[in-house]
Amino acid sequence: MARLKEFPQGSPSVHLDALRGFAAFSVLLNHWRDAFFVDYGPIARHHPVMAAVYLAASLGHQWVIVFFVLSGYLVGGSVLRSVRAGRWSWRSYLLARVTRLYIVLLPALALGGAADWIGMHVRGGEAVYSGQSGMHSLTENVHLTLTLPAFAANSVFLQTIVLPGTRGWAAPAFGSNGPLWSLSYEFWYYLAFPVLVLLLVDGRYWQVRAIRGLGLVVWVWFVGSNIALLGVAWLMGVAIVVLPPLSTRRKWVRGLAIFSALALLGGGLIMAKLLDTLYSDLLLGMCVTLLIWVTLHCATDPLPSAYVRAAHRAAHSSYTLYLVHLPMLILLKAWFRMPRAIPSWHVGIVCLGLLFATILYAQLVYELFEKNTDRLRDWIKAYMGERQRV
Repeated sequence: MARLKEFPQGSPSVHLDALRGFAAFSVLLNHWRDAFFVDYGPIARHHPVMAAVYLAASLGHQWVIVFFVLSGYLVGGSVLRSVRAGRWSWRSYLLARVTRLYIVLLPALALGGAADWIGMHVRGGEAVYSGQSGMHSLTENVHLTLTLPAFAANSVFLQTIVLPGTRGWAAPAFGSNGPLWSLSYEFWYYLAFPVLVLLLVDGRYWQVRAIRGLGLVVWVWFVGSNIALLGVAWLMGVAIVVLPPLSTRRKWVRGLAIFSALALLGGGLIMAKLLDTLYSDLLLGMCVTLLIWVTLHCATDPLPSAYVRAAHRAAHSSYTLYLVHLPMLILLKAWFRMPRAIPSWHVGIVCLGLLFATILYAQLVYELFEKNTDRLRDWIKAYMGERQRV
């Protein structure tokens, strides 16, 4: 196995935290714009600044691709290191991944369902929850997706997957919480990647390798082509771990590399938005991979303490923000009877207040649940007698 880079420390780690937090906020921003403002086309007076703002606030799906690459680098990298060090354990790995996912997922499902139920009983909320509000992120009737079968499917990461024997029916995201689609993708990548690594590096018994190979074939058949093909972006993140170092002592060269990588990321985001295809998503994944690689080797200068604290906080709560924001935004839209409006100062100030209220709500949920991930994991380890970490 090729030499593996260690996880970043210091400034590169902070910058990756900032990228993760900014990605989550950008997904929120996309849904906020979609919930409260009309599309750009119907606006009477077009302006370059307004066009740029609309573009920046419409990249939700593209920032999810950024999440996939980051996840591949962090989670996939940990798998490679543990296998190479000879300390791989399915038990420890699954404990780490399951506690990380479920400590936020189950509260998010419960809180999102409660928000939807309340919103559907608010006077005037019927148009919103029936999918008739004009929102692109809520086009289905929530009455049809706020069900116990949908809750059960989402709790075991089956949303978006066409289940065998259902004649092409795919389990929907629960209620109004459309962003749950990507969590299904992530979970199945978490399961498949260690099998792939062990298939390639552990050749002691051909029978075991054959079973692992068959397992990957069944995995592709079960999850479908969309999840399997977009997994290439996740694998791009893993590839960062084995890329050669970018070595330079000249500060201006490092600065030029960072600027170029950021410019390519911006171009990749715009291209992926305009083309909206699997291939453009994968090209965006390459841009993200390049940015992370450059960041690891070039973004090493000391950073202001305020930026460090903000980046850590944004990254640590990004998962919660991603999972809980949309049902709350839609509840606020229904509660305050906010139709999609043409941007103005008055509407903008009110909607900014609702945006900050949603962020505060997500931070409260983070304090109650995600912040205690390590505590929950340690408690389960003590209960199971587990002492090793992946």
